[in-house]
Amino acid sequence: MVAGSGRAVRAVRRALSPRVQALLERGDVTGMYSSRSEVALAVALGAVNAGWSRAELRAAFDDPGHVAGEWLHVQQRAAKHGGGQRVRSGLDQDHRLDAVWRKAVVRFFARPPAADVCAVAAEIAEIRVAMDARPQLWGGQAGKGNRQTLDALLEIAGRAGRLDPTVSIRQLAEQTTVTDSTVDRAVHRLVEAGWIRIVEVAGFTLVGMEDPDGVRAGQAHARRLQVRIPPDLPDPVDIDVLVDPATGELPPAGGSAVAVHDVFTWRGLGGVAGLLYARLDPACPVSTRLLAARSGFTPVTVRTHLRRLAAYGLACHTSGAGWTRGAGDLDAVAVEVGTAGTLARRAEQYAVDRAAYIAWATQHENRRGWRAERGLLYPRQRSLGFAVPGQIPPSRGRPQVATAA
Repeated sequence: MVAGSGRAVRAVRRALSPRVQALLERGDVTGMYSSRSEVALAVALGAVNAGWSRAELRAAFDDPGHVAGEWLHVQQRAAKHGGGQRVRSGLDQDHRLDAVWRKAVVRFFARPPAADVCAVAAEIAEIRVAMDARPQLWGGQAGKGNRQTLDALLEIAGRAGRLDPTVSIRQLAEQTTVTDSTVDRAVHRLVEAGWIRIVEVAGFTLVGMEDPDGVRAGQAHARRLQVRIPPDLPDPVDIDVLVDPATGELPPAGGSAVAVHDVFTWRGLGGVAGLLYARLDPACPVSTRLLAARSGFTPVTVRTHLRRLAAYGLACHTSGAGWTRGAGDLDAVAVEVGTAGTLARRAEQYAVDRAAYIAWATQHENRRGWRAERGLLYPRQRSLGFAVPGQIPPSRGRPQVATAA
């Protein structure tokens, strides 16, 4: 785990904030904290948030010019033991540093620092830069699904104004051209790779008041997923590989690198074609080799899908210059390849699936609650759909009260 390894939580290191730097250098001069341990934890939490490692935090505490470092090196004796000070042993220092580092990392993930929309947008831009600098991670079938899923999560995080939005698998799938099962597998892979952290698991709870039958309504809770830069990313590719030799420029940093349309579903031109279409510019041509380097696919794969795009007018090739985005209409191409309305039908099916799950989970949770255990739940009886001669009307489970004649 990161807390035990001592590695930096963020991939990009920055300086401490002015308030935390003042705490480190001068200590608690305002009397805000009740002990030196709280000051040390505040400094450690600021270091974790700034992308420092445990070794860098130790070096800051070891600096003789930093007052907050006395907590690590000097022990204050209690008055009942005669008072005074003594120097801590090296083993004691290591133990205390490990403890404060673990607390800071756990608190960082349990209660992420508050940020405004601009700060969230800057964090998302950093994540996109880290993604684009490592195109080898997004090649192949699994890489294509991972990229689409991570792009969709970043889009949702940007609209929500936070890096840990609450989102379900189907909501993510609605922002891509792949199915919900593909997104589910991609989320598992991204969690293992460190791009996503599950902050809260999905669940279901009963809400509201009981109806006359003792039944309460139900509400589903999606998972809360935190998107971040993994601490153990491979080295980025050489920037010269991604630079256009004709202009000397990198690809423009922007939003999602995925084109979401019915054309690019698996029955149409496919997700790889959608990734390449999103990277094409209508005016600036780009070579096949450069597209392959930026997307993570092999030149043969890129050339194959570019020719498929060109067959429908979605890409144009100029001899000696490269490929540009074509003027073809995506809606017309979707009708031609027979995929028009695919994403809309998927969204409708997802809505039906949600309603069916909520109905089943509501019944399940009501039947296993304390009212069912105590015999206070009276669910409606299932109707047979036809009349039975001499059938006694159902009592709906309520006890019959005998009355005097």
